[in-house]
Amino acid sequence: MWDLWLAIAAAVAVLVVISVVLLMKKKPASPNGSIFALAIALAVVGITFSDAPLVGYSFLGTSMVLSVIYAVKSSRKK
Repeated sequence: MWDLWLAIAAAVAVLVVISVVLLMKKKPASPNGSIFALAIALAVVGITFSDAPLVGYSFLGTSMVLSVIYAVKSSRKK
């Protein structure tokens, strides 16, 4: 069962990355908008996979790191 969750998590992560890359080709509203969108998407994926703690927490942790990066980059521009 654990292998199934891991395969689903990997597939969702690949889909999220592909969607962010496709969104980056369009003109974003802000220069760091793709980082923020990826952080939100990873948080949603982490909540979705909360039954598998290792997978869910890794997605949530990654989304937190990306949110901090977005906040630092946004504060430097002002």
